[in-house]
Amino acid sequence: MRSVELPPTQRHVLSHTLGQGSTTRPRLLAATGLSKPSVNDAVSSLEAAGYVRRNGRHVPVTGKPAVLFEAADEVGWALGIDLGGSHVELLAVDLAGVDATHVSVAEPARSGAARRREPSPAILEQVAGQLAEWCGRADGRQRLRAVTIAVPQIIDAGRRQVSPADADREQGAVAALLRALADHYDGPVRLENNVNCSAVAEMRIGAGAETPSLAYLQLGVGVGAGIITEGRLVRGAHGAAGELSRLPYPWAPDAPEQVSRYAMEDRLAASRLADAYRSRSPEAAGFSVGGVVRAILAEVAAGSAEAGALLDEYVQDVARACVALAAVTDPDIVVIGGEIGDAPEVVRAVQAAARPLHEFVTVTGSVIGALATVLGAAILSLEEAHGELLGEYALHAAPAIDRLTPGPRT
Repeated sequence: MRSVELPPTQRHVLSHTLGQGSTTRPRLLAATGLSKPSVNDAVSSLEAAGYVRRNGRHVPVTGKPAVLFEAADEVGWALGIDLGGSHVELLAVDLAGVDATHVSVAEPARSGAARRREPSPAILEQVAGQLAEWCGRADGRQRLRAVTIAVPQIIDAGRRQVSPADADREQGAVAALLRALADHYDGPVRLENNVNCSAVAEMRIGAGAETPSLAYLQLGVGVGAGIITEGRLVRGAHGAAGELSRLPYPWAPDAPEQVSRYAMEDRLAASRLADAYRSRSPEAAGFSVGGVVRAILAEVAAGSAEAGALLDEYVQDVARACVALAAVTDPDIVVIGGEIGDAPEVVRAVQAAARPLHEFVTVTGSVIGALATVLGAAILSLEEAHGELLGEYALHAAPAIDRLTPGPRT
């Protein structure tokens, strides 16, 4: 259910209120260019309808004190969901970007456990309970305005927008999430590739905040890239842009024949580096990828030639992937995500290895880290919610997105 469409003047005033976080009538007068009676009428109507509320007074150094206004409950909130193989991250954020709440629901870590394709029913049940709690805080069906689910899949244009009513046409965890939403929300649900979501987050509030284009290289158990050019997410004709795992490997004519469709992913995955180290260091069997990287760096610093060779081989492969991205997309920066991107020494080594191969490539580590995917999903939901509520005035609310931080409150 959607709120009644607001008149243009109210949308104009509300957009600046969301963009400024909190504001006063004099500030709105200056920002909108509307007449004083128009601003006063719009604020009064928005307050009466529950879209804005008073929040103290602003006392300037000179001039008269003025009442502060901020977004109220009727403005609503947006939801980002990161649907991983063994975890689900949820991020609820109000449309002013001021109040963000993050919840993580994950499978217990088990050494040697097989990689899961989707979270267990028990995890999805916990997620459904969390959604019910958030949406049940009085009249939730009107207030939840947009939902984005980040999934580790290729999403083509025909599947990019679904709804809770489509649950029977979806499968697995996506269907379970849609059913969990159905009791609280009847609007569109956006499906987006998880690496694309990470790229969006790095572009808006991370490493690419000052640049118009980037390529985000995700190095985890899987490998992929999110590409943003001139501020726009590049998905490709089939939603498969950036699917580096599909690159044929090896390329050399005298190399062994490719034995897997995902040979490039097997080569670049951070898990390959971790497994290679664990095979020679049994005490590292329980280490995460980040723990392995730290252990390797410590050995390199202590003068271990074997650790240095292991790391250098992997760095050279990652550098070539960065150069391939730069050659095709020519981004301002290539951002390395995953636990590899959390190690500045490794990122610097990749940059040093890539630069001789491409004069324009600039490699940097992720600023946001592990929450990039859910933050990107929340950002896409905020943009959609602003557009739905504010129409042509949504641009003025965009600064609300910049208030999101890499570490939202849990």
